[in-house]
Amino acid sequence: MRLKRVYRSLLFLVLFSGTLWGQSVHYQNGKKYWVFFRDKGSGVAVEKGGVPEGLALGLSHRSLVRRAKVREKDKLIDETDLPVASGYIRALEDLGLKPRVISRWLNGISVVIPEEMMIRVQSLPFVRKIKPVSSFILKPLPPGVEKKGLVQPSGSHSLDYGPSYVQNNQIRVPEVHDLGITGRGVLVGMIDTGFDYRDWPVFSHLDVVAEHDFHWDDDNTANEDNDPSYQHRHGTMTLSVLGGFDEGQLVGPAYDASFALAKTEWIDTETRVEEDDWVAGIEWLEALGVDVVSSSLGYNFFDDGFSYAYEDLNGDSCRTTKAADIAASKGVVVVSSAGNERNDAWYYILSPADGDSVIAVGAVNSEGVIAGFSSAGPTYDGRIKPDVVAMGVSDYVFDPSYGDYRTANGTSFACPLVAGVCALVLQAHPELGPMEVREAIRETAHLVGEFPDNLYGWGLVDAYEAIYYHGMSFTNFDWVSLLDEGLERMDVEVLSRTGVESDSVFLFYRTGGMEQFQEVKMSYLDEENSHCFRTYFPSSVDVEDMTFYIEAVDTFGIEHVGPLGAPEVLYGFQDESSDDVLVVFELPKAFQFYQNYPNPFNLETTIGFDLYQESRVTLKIYNMLGREVVTLVDGVLDPGKKRIVWRGVDFQGQLVSSGIYFCEIKMGSMRGVRKMVLVK
Repeated sequence: MRLKRVYRSLLFLVLFSGTLWGQSVHYQNGKKYWVFFRDKGSGVAVEKGGVPEGLALGLSHRSLVRRAKVREKDKLIDETDLPVASGYIRALEDLGLKPRVISRWLNGISVVIPEEMMIRVQSLPFVRKIKPVSSFILKPLPPGVEKKGLVQPSGSHSLDYGPSYVQNNQIRVPEVHDLGITGRGVLVGMIDTGFDYRDWPVFSHLDVVAEHDFHWDDDNTANEDNDPSYQHRHGTMTLSVLGGFDEGQLVGPAYDASFALAKTEWIDTETRVEEDDWVAGIEWLEALGVDVVSSSLGYNFFDDGFSYAYEDLNGDSCRTTKAADIAASKGVVVVSSAGNERNDAWYYILSPADGDSVIAVGAVNSEGVIAGFSSAGPTYDGRIKPDVVAMGVSDYVFDPSYGDYRTANGTSFACPLVAGVCALVLQAHPELGPMEVREAIRETAHLVGEFPDNLYGWGLVDAYEAIYYHGMSFTNFDWVSLLDEGLERMDVEVLSRTGVESDSVFLFYRTGGMEQFQEVKMSYLDEENSHCFRTYFPSSVDVEDMTFYIEAVDTFGIEHVGPLGAPEVLYGFQDESSDDVLVVFELPKAFQFYQNYPNPFNLETTIGFDLYQESRVTLKIYNMLGREVVTLVDGVLDPGKKRIVWRGVDFQGQLVSSGIYFCEIKMGSMRGVRKMVLVK
């Protein structure tokens, strides 16, 4: 697709409260307020905080596993996870007040309160305080400069990034992709205006595990009948920057990640858009188990009394900031646009970028020079913001309103670039908590050897250095069942900035009631550009019950372990576990029956097939006359990748003659046949 002329884009959300464009906003004869409660109800407290208690509260296994990275296994939940007292809600409903959003984390509800009822609500004994809901409108930026980007050197990287090469190469993403780190196994949550991802090539690969529209309370985040035509535009553009994949056009840093999408914002300036949807969105994403949240939204003030002032940007006042920091305390990496306010009277960053646990992202141009609009720090309490910067001038994006690629300006697009890098760091080191990810991002940025400042923060992100900041990476685990040998094979990519001693990689595992670790050597696969090491286990090993760690030595003689903290911290395969780092094997999404290799063959050939669910499988060899030669498989198999070697023998173990043979597989109603040639 050709690059179209740059448009005047609506790029960032700016907070206004109580009054929009001088006109008072009313909802059902009242204004919207947050009502905060004193407690979660009489006698309600967290007695146990483990996995069963978390599941009973509606948290996902994935969320609890992620929390275990930053919390003790019996303290995975706390009072913020307890539901808001139903009696308090009923008391307000009895007054005719209907809650719109209920927040466990903030222990409050948002609700329309008529002016004549305000004193009555304030006098309720369980009400701690009442604050007006703040809203905002989309703010237009001047058009960017049309730019097709630098030409990617031919053959320099494994992917063709097209015009998106500029924004990716500036932060060294292609070098990380070349290592096979693409966001696989990481769940990214996005909070924005909506997402139109279903019918465009750039999103054809996208794995969306969940989506929710918090405005209409349904599970469709694309435009609906009552949405403004531009409603899902901003969110779709940010999603394309982070997770798009259309070689030769646009490749996002974490295109291989999975996504959960929250539509929380309403762009029609005649309609109130509230922070409470953002809070509800991040609570929902955290419960799903997202690892990273990318939010290109922000809030500042309007001068009507229902606003945030600079004094509120202290990391503890704004509701979205509080919610973002709570999410980080539960193990989520929260990345937020700094804002586009530096050329305006406001000047400073927006909430929730002021959060002390939030990675705030400023914008630079392709030369690394700070954008004139990129909001500055510090926070009111003197902390440096933004944390880091990435390209936010003439970023290459997909625009669903035009059905084409365009360029766009704003910290809105720097933010998903950095969130994508955070996903790459987490694929490389899934054991890291949000503060360790932030440390890797900040301490490898380009100003780290100097003093960070309130324009660039710690500087321009360096994805390649960030993935190695915490040492070697053990990633891209693969598991294959070798059916005829009674063995299970595990491969892992061992990545090091300085290289790995090929005979130094060992895996230590235990299963069931084992007290001592069993040690096995991992062999280097001596192939071109290979980082892969392999080991084998007898099929009697209960893989699902196995925990393990890996040791390796780099070429400087320094020993590394994965996961970090081993053997106290271990890799595991069960997502019900509350104290192991979950190893993700990419289970097949469909039944596949592969051509044997080699073919033709002389001594032996390997037959492969993939199962996406537990199935009864038969695998048989027939000769040219249709007579059965041998049955290789006949039984119920678990899902996964399966391989079996046929050494050209029949039922009696006798070698068969040269010729053409057919391999037939049956799985339920599915059948496949492959032609094989034996040459002696």
